[in-house]
Formats: sequence, C-alpha cells, structure tokens
Amino acid sequence: MQMRFFLLFFLSFLIFQSKVHSQSLSPEATFSILTCNPGTDVYSMYGHTAIRVNDPSTGLDAVFNYGVFSFESPNFIYRFAKGQTDYLMVSQKFRSFIPEYEEDKRSVYEQVLNLSQEGKTKLFEALIENAKPENREYRYNFFMDNCATRIRDMIEQNAGETVRFTDDHPTKTYRDLIKEFHHSFRWIDLGIDLLVGKKADESVSAYGQMFLPEYLQAQFATAEITIDGKAQPLVLETRTLVEYPNTKLNSDLSWPAIVFGLFFLLVTGISVRGFLRKTKTDWLDYWLFGLTGFAGFIIGWFTLYSEHPAMSPNFNLLWAFPANLFFAFMWKFKKLRSKTRFYFWFAGALLLLSFVVGQQFNPAVYFIILTLLVRVAVNLMPERK
Repeated sequence: MQMRFFLLFFLSFLIFQSKVHSQSLSPEATFSILTCNPGTDVYSMYGHTAIRVNDPSTGLDAVFNYGVFSFESPNFIYRFAKGQTDYLMVSQKFRSFIPEYEEDKRSVYEQVLNLSQEGKTKLFEALIENAKPENREYRYNFFMDNCATRIRDMIEQNAGETVRFTDDHPTKTYRDLIKEFHHSFRWIDLGIDLLVGKKADESVSAYGQMFLPEYLQAQFATAEITIDGKAQPLVLETRTLVEYPNTKLNSDLSWPAIVFGLFFLLVTGISVRGFLRKTKTDWLDYWLFGLTGFAGFIIGWFTLYSEHPAMSPNFNLLWAFPANLFFAFMWKFKKLRSKTRFYFWFAGALLLLSFVVGQQFNPAVYFIILTLLVRVAVNLMPERK
C-alpha cells in the first residue's frame, strides 16, 4: 500500500470502529465466514479469511479482518524475514471489502454460521474487544497464527456452545499444503523450500490445516455445534458473493528444475570432457562452491535468527555449507591443494547425507546436489596418464 492510501484507510476504519463499538445486535443479526480465493500477488497467493457481521435492523454490515499490514512499516522486509511481522485486526464496512476482490478478480464465498443469540452476543463482544487499539496487533506466524487461525479460534472460543471440527488422520505436511498454491510462483516455491526446514515436513492434522483459508472453509462446512443439547451443522448456508476462475489452478512450468537440470548437464559435460582431455576445469569449483557457500550464509542466518518455527533445522545447509565459500577461496592457491583436497571427501559425505536426512528438497535442489557431486567425483578420481 502507498502510505497515503494506508493512512486514509486507517482513518476510515478508526471512524467506523467507533460506530461499531456503540452498537448492539438485534435477533436478526448474522455472522458468517468470508473465504477469498488466492490472488496473483505473492502476499495473496494463499487466499484470505475474514468474519462478517450483518444486522439489517441496525444497518450494521461490518467485516473483521485479521490480515491488515503495511509495506511502509519500518524495516518491513527485514522484520518479515526474521519472523517479527506484526499484523492488525481491524473492522471495515462490508461494501468497502468486496470491491478489492472484484478488482483483483478473486472469488469470495460466504458461510453463514448457526449461532444462538447468546453466542452471537458473546462473539460480537469478543470481536469488539479484539479490535480495540491496545488489542488489535498480533505477532504473525504463517503456520500457527494468521488471519485464518485467528478466526477459527475466535469462533471456537466465543460461539457460546461447543464447536466440533473433523480431526482425521493427518495425511499431508505443511510443505505439501502450501505447495498446492505455488503453481504460478515456481521461483517463489524454490525460495520457500530453501528457507523452510525439516519441521515443514511434519504431518498436519485437519485442525492444523486450517491455517489455509480454503481448508478452513472445508472444515467449517462439516463442523458441528451443540445448541440446546443437540448437535447441529455449524454452517447454515453457503453463498457465492463474487466468483472468478481460481488462480490457484493456474500452472506454470517448473522453471527452476528445468534451469538447474540443464545446468547439471552442462557442468557434467564440461567436467567429463575436461577429465578425458586432461584440461583444467577447476574454475567450476571456484564458482560452484563459492556460490553455494554464500547461499549457505543466507540460509544459515534464517535458520539461526528467524523466529519462524519451521526454519530450523534446515538440512539445505548440507549442500549449501557456509564453509564452501572459504574452501573456494583456498582452492585457488595451487600450493595449498595437497592440504585442501580432503575437503572434497567431506563435501561428498555431506552431499550424500542430504539424501537420507528426511527433509523434502525442491526438485531444483537435487540437480544442484548432483552437480556438486560431479565436481567432487572429478576431483577425487586419479588423473589420467
């Protein structure tokens, strides 16, 4: 957002919230979940979830939104990378919420909730309390605490009755789940796979899968609530407010795997040709080990200092080993090669270990590992006479 637009938006929802805080609900009031399809921008590729409160008797039609942030915040990129991103929960008019999704051609679906009057009152009061300036800010955590999980927890804790979700046997991991939304973001997919560690390969229960809006929508569709001692569907009705083709279904070629696959073939060809002809190809080692060592420092920083829980441990550091950078520098000195050649044994062991550590790597990464193994093999083979 531009700062000017953000300030105008911020001022408008402050004025609107003051009106919301002074209102009470009539028996005709309804609460519903709004599920928005993924967009074409990176920050919107997983979709969005919000709560709508509609009371025709009082003219109240508000959306409570846990997904507000500003790119203009100081050091936003650094704080986001470090896991210190603070999001806001704000209320806004429903008629100002929908146009944004119409403009981006993103579908919006509404699930009207089956709540008692006591549950409606309790939930509304909880939302109002949460929207106060001293309570609206929260530390964003993509897998555990985001715009979708906040709404699930708010409804579960304040519905006035017991809510039961289907919690079947986990069949997908965090990485499997988010990859369903990466088909149009192949290079972003590679970047995420480089930074997200082994914890992302843990199986996730159906309850935990609700960090994704579409999975939350599916869980709410089958959830039950106990009213007057009887189990009833939590969702009374599902409506389509805006509908466009789902951008999540758009698929792009797996360019990173293609690019690094071709690179692997190129390096293999140069290495084999150099070995057979006894020509020097050690310049490949400077670049390959230097670049992977540099990448290791970046990945290592995220692993050590990011507050995102899924960043550590990260076994990408087996191939992107920070010491590779130091080795690439030392390997340039021919006088030291008799002492530094052992590093290829060490690097080869780490590369082979990466196949058995249990972390799922991006397909492009396997080509990078194979490329490095080719250079390890060439340097450890006896020279042809």
